[in-house]
Amino acid sequence: MTIRSYTPADFATVEQWAKARNMALIPQLLSPNGFIVEDEEGPLAAAWCYITFDCPRASIDDFYGRPGVDGIQLLKAWRILESTIFSFLRNLEHCQGQRVRYAVVISFIDERLAESLKGLGWFVSQKKFTQIIKPITYESS
Repeated sequence: MTIRSYTPADFATVEQWAKARNMALIPQLLSPNGFIVEDEEGPLAAAWCYITFDCPRASIDDFYGRPGVDGIQLLKAWRILESTIFSFLRNLEHCQGQRVRYAVVISFIDERLAESLKGLGWFVSQKKFTQIIKPITYESS
């Protein structure tokens, strides 16, 4: 498996993966820090790293895998994504040339994959969450 940066040309593929899970993927809301893991058949999994600058928290979200891929392959893809994203975070610098230090990374993922990640140092919350989304509207001037 290899990893590369996400490009807008990948959107149609990843959008199909999201739709297969009754989820929506909105290109304008994706972080510019996206990654694609590929195997011999092409794109296998995708995820985006979302970073904040006012607190030491980052997240890995919008993790999607090619439909029909088994859990072992997804776990391998996750490990590659995790390693790459953690390396990316450790190398970020702010405008004064000093490193930005992140203390924690969170992610909302499928509970079956989450259980597999316990052994890799991830804390797995046992609570069920429902995501809610509301767009911000602005008054016309």
